[in-house]
Amino acid sequence: MRAMILAAGLGTRLEPLTRIRPKPLFPVLNRPLLGIAIEQLQGMGATGIVINAHHLAKQVEQFIRGERWGVEIEVRVEPEILGTGGGIKNCADFFRDVPLFVVINADIYHTLDLRPAIRYHTESNNLATLVLCDDSRFNQVGIDEQGRIVSIRGREIQKTSSAIRILTFTGIHLISSRLLDPMPSAGYFDIMGFYLDLASRGEAVRGYHVPGGYWRDIGRVEDYWTLHRDLIKGKGGNPIIHPQARIEEGVRMEGICCVGRGTHIKGGAFIKDSIIWDAVAIEKGSMMAGCIVGDRTQVRGEHQGEVLIPG
Repeated sequence: MRAMILAAGLGTRLEPLTRIRPKPLFPVLNRPLLGIAIEQLQGMGATGIVINAHHLAKQVEQFIRGERWGVEIEVRVEPEILGTGGGIKNCADFFRDVPLFVVINADIYHTLDLRPAIRYHTESNNLATLVLCDDSRFNQVGIDEQGRIVSIRGREIQKTSSAIRILTFTGIHLISSRLLDPMPSAGYFDIMGFYLDLASRGEAVRGYHVPGGYWRDIGRVEDYWTLHRDLIKGKGGNPIIHPQARIEEGVRMEGICCVGRGTHIKGGAFIKDSIIWDAVAIEKGSMMAGCIVGDRTQVRGEHQGEVLIPG
């Protein structure tokens, strides 16, 4: 099995943080999200991974070169964004020798067990299977008891006589290599529109609900913070501090706190409910609450509910 991680997006809803890091390299408990995704795919048995990149692509390339991975990894830079569909088609040669491949968005964190979905995809001989979860904030994909996609955002795609469940697309696709040839040959295109056109004609593009596990999209700053809240609470609620961070005597921390590599917090500082990236300098007596602080930022004074970057 081979896999693709979609990492080319601009991440505009996460500005200004995406001015200094591409979204796939946002740290989650001090581990880049892209690295977490690679490790998960390795654990599923992926023998090769291709990553598309565009925004701050050199950082993605440097990250991949800077680590030792137990699997073949290739980064393909898109001079112009090709969209999900165009990005997959651009990597078609990477998947020609495998019956199916996994595609996953680089801006999600999950603990879903994908093995039942892969079995379903294979046994049903699907062209594509969209992995679904139940999240009331984003539920908009309707599937029937056979997994056929019958509606999207309330719009009927095909008729059914069975019960319908409305679920959330996780950003994880299982795709048969047979689907590569019918895809548009070049340039930008939207994979969801392509899927829905196939589904409306009765082709085997279906959804599979994976119950349990955890899933969150980090497309917005508040989602990124909430992910840390959930994970830190799951670990007992204590601050997560990188072993190479320096915390001076007299620093107080409360609530959801994560401190990155090389960060120096001087004495008398008070930190509450804040995520602090790498190489940040927080001056003596500073106070922060509900903040996210980007790499190499110097912080002094009082800050509440702010996103801070250098400059």
